[in-house]
Amino acid sequence: MTLTDKPPTVDSKPVSTGRRPPIAQIVTGGVLVLIGMLWLLQRTGVVDLNVTTVFALATMVTGIALMLLARQGPHVGLIVLGTILGLLALVTAAAPFEGFQGGVGDRIVVIDTVDDIGPDYNQSMGNLTLDLRQVDDLDTTTRLNASVGLGELVVRVPEGTEIAVDAKVGAGQIEILDRMIDGVGIDEQYESPRFDESSERLTLDLNVFTGRVEVTDE
Repeated sequence: MTLTDKPPTVDSKPVSTGRRPPIAQIVTGGVLVLIGMLWLLQRTGVVDLNVTTVFALATMVTGIALMLLARQGPHVGLIVLGTILGLLALVTAAAPFEGFQGGVGDRIVVIDTVDDIGPDYNQSMGNLTLDLRQVDDLDTTTRLNASVGLGELVVRVPEGTEIAVDAKVGAGQIEILDRMIDGVGIDEQYESPRFDESSERLTLDLNVFTGRVEVTDE
């Protein structure tokens, strides 16, 4: 290069990498924040929600995001997320019992008398424990119905009580007074030897979609 030659010019314009912002990650994070907020509101008693409602709201948020971002591409990640959330909403809504219509978290209910037994006890997700060990006024018609969507259902009965149990678990385990069975589509019936002869007995109708049922006198 001679002294009269001009140095080559450098284009100072930024070079576009063609990368789009991580929309799928942003929306996924937003859905998780929504679920977390709803769970917190449920736990603090501000609102009374069930897991089907949460899945439905998350599906709606994902669907709105897909419509708003349709011109930017297919966003396969969002489609997969929305499909999963939608299926979960449908499955929980179509469950053959009311377990998914209850709350979320761990719940312990202590029952002292027959009059304190509610019509039914439902929990969407988490552990539900019903403690009847202090009940001493059972009769021939005493019945308790309970269900859990995802989690564990434990019923503690008075020691020596004659019981009849109809327990169903979609996938998981059933344990009735140390008798255990696990698998898929479990439908287990148990009746104490002197159930029909007793004037003080307890009938249990228990359902868990996925998880565990336990009946114990301990």
